[in-house]
Amino acid sequence: MIPKSNRTRKKSSQGSEQNKHRRTRSGCYTCRSRRVKCDEIHPICERCKKGGRECVYPDISTSTKQGSNSPPQTIQAGAQGSPGSSWDEYEDGLERTPLEATPSEDEIHKMMAANFGTAPKSNAHCSSVSQHMGGQNNTAGTGSETSPPGLDIGASPTPSTEGSVGYLSYQAFGTSRLGTTSSPSVISTNLRIDWSQLPPDLQFYLAYFYQNLTHLHYSLKFDPGNVLKTTFLDAALRNEALLYALVGFSAFQRTLHNSDGKIQDFLQYYNKAVSLLLESLRKGERHNVGTLLAILQLATIEEFLGDWINLLGHQKAAYEILTELYTPQTIMENEMSRVILGWYLRFDALASLMTGSEMVLDREWPSYAQDFFEQQVSRESTNLNWKIELVFAQLRLIAMDMSTVFAKNGKEGITHGQLFEEIEAIGKRIEAWKTQMDPSLQDSRYLVTDFSGAPAFDPDDIVNPYMPGVIYGGPLWVMNVAAIDWHSISLMHLYQTALTIKTQPSRELCLKAYASCQLFESVELWPGSPPGTVLALQSSLGISCSFLPRDQRHSMWARRKLATIESNGYIYPYTFRTKMSEIFRDRSCIDWWLPNDEGYPPIIRSIRKFVEERSSPAIDLPGEDLRDMKQIFASLKLDDARSRLPPFVFKEQGVIPEVAVVGSQTGWAASHLEPGNMQDVEWLNLAEGGAYGLHAGQGPRGLDQNDSAHRLPQRGFPQGG
Repeated sequence: MIPKSNRTRKKSSQGSEQNKHRRTRSGCYTCRSRRVKCDEIHPICERCKKGGRECVYPDISTSTKQGSNSPPQTIQAGAQGSPGSSWDEYEDGLERTPLEATPSEDEIHKMMAANFGTAPKSNAHCSSVSQHMGGQNNTAGTGSETSPPGLDIGASPTPSTEGSVGYLSYQAFGTSRLGTTSSPSVISTNLRIDWSQLPPDLQFYLAYFYQNLTHLHYSLKFDPGNVLKTTFLDAALRNEALLYALVGFSAFQRTLHNSDGKIQDFLQYYNKAVSLLLESLRKGERHNVGTLLAILQLATIEEFLGDWINLLGHQKAAYEILTELYTPQTIMENEMSRVILGWYLRFDALASLMTGSEMVLDREWPSYAQDFFEQQVSRESTNLNWKIELVFAQLRLIAMDMSTVFAKNGKEGITHGQLFEEIEAIGKRIEAWKTQMDPSLQDSRYLVTDFSGAPAFDPDDIVNPYMPGVIYGGPLWVMNVAAIDWHSISLMHLYQTALTIKTQPSRELCLKAYASCQLFESVELWPGSPPGTVLALQSSLGISCSFLPRDQRHSMWARRKLATIESNGYIYPYTFRTKMSEIFRDRSCIDWWLPNDEGYPPIIRSIRKFVEERSSPAIDLPGEDLRDMKQIFASLKLDDARSRLPPFVFKEQGVIPEVAVVGSQTGWAASHLEPGNMQDVEWLNLAEGGAYGLHAGQGPRGLDQNDSAHRLPQRGFPQGG
């Protein structure tokens, strides 16, 4: 089916605007499916009576009933900035969501023949899935005791060699060296998942998911219990909407790395997931963990497709089910629910960052999570995983509190002095996160000093990604992710502070932007980093690139990194590309990041075009703010020569802590530094350093004239700034 153009959709929606009514969940299913107003007369409404149709009303108690093991909780739609959207609005959004290029039966057969050698019988995958899942509860739980042929749940899907240690092997390595003893566990070998009865295409993509994707593809920072490869997969086999959503995401990822990949290869599964979820919601079926996971998985797909407006709708729905199924206390009871909390909070934080509003979930949730991990660390002081969970919980709570504080700016009921005190308190917590970190999370034994097998050093680089001692490996690899998150939070705090108190942003913005970029590239290029690394760090990179100098060299570095991320399937929205093109002073970035469409994958081009055609106007103010990315870009005035970007660092006597950056004798501001005017730039030195930042005497590119034994990939290594 050929998708209708935006113009057609807009015209038809405008024409019917005057007849639009607000649906409620109390109308009969028949009227709701026909999208007409129901008079709600029982037992048969007037429309169904006249048309001779079956009239069935939803069982309200069924749709709102708590699970037997879930504590009762009332959803307060108006509290804490709750989205307040009805389920009918979410259903309307789902009806607009499906991508309309569902492949024909012949195309499906051709794809199946190419992938599996034989094509399935017509509609085989739908009927087989229903039959397979018919005997299972529609909830998340443990699976069967039989594992699919050739797959061992306990095996690491990544190599575990000395030179390139797979992430999953880090857990066992950490257990033997650092004494991790209990939950969060090392890789679970108890759960055996059997999908052998599913159709071949679903088996294929589940196997692809298991063998090639990691929690980092979901931007989930830490998964010590390997939940995505065990409990999550088992939940998918018990919830059909989740199954198709997961398979759709796996098919999407494979399509990106298939030279002959087409969008039809994954759209059929995505559409099926949306249809199944919509059907479940319309029937008023009781919400469960599978429903919540299906919505979160669809939200992840929407994020990858660059449709952040639809993502916002999924986030609202996830909020309502999350608060229906759990309390701040019960959600911490097992690893799957803790992953769910982190997954949801990430979307909540993303919406807050882009709209400039508070996060939706009540503060009690991340606050209790932090308390929970503090208690676990206290009880098991040698358990490294608990300590890692704690540092991420601290960052989540800081991010939430920061969004709340800055959302107060300009509102009544708070004085300028009170606001500044709260901003200052947040700043102290950001610094304390690093200075008070547990020493075991800074163990120098795991600092990376060998980059053998990495690409050769690029003379045009703005940092030296191969400087020894910048990043961690082994069980502390995940601390690189935490450090980059910390830099991003610190960057946004410094920038928002400057906007709030109406002062020029401090030089620390440049320092932290450089440090964050160096960490990103070091982790990206180190051969020991697991698959999905750049995807997990993409949001932090986008923030850092906003505060780099605007000369050609820095712009091209940033553009190459953004192109790398998008080539891995993370489609940046049109608004983001537009705003960044203004920073780079090159409108061609809207079409593709690199000149002359260099490295522009055809599949990414097709997906971009398709998503832009199906995009619909924002439906509310938060959606409009999200489309405009208000928090980051609204105050930059990027088209103004007097833009409020951070000034460059002045060259001064003495030392500059942590990181050295480019400086000039006259300082830097957007109006003074234009592309090509870099001849006066000098590299400043450091007095001290450490991991999570640049080191002494080596500048932003890590140049150390006195040390040639770094075992770096050598090719055109620069001998000066």
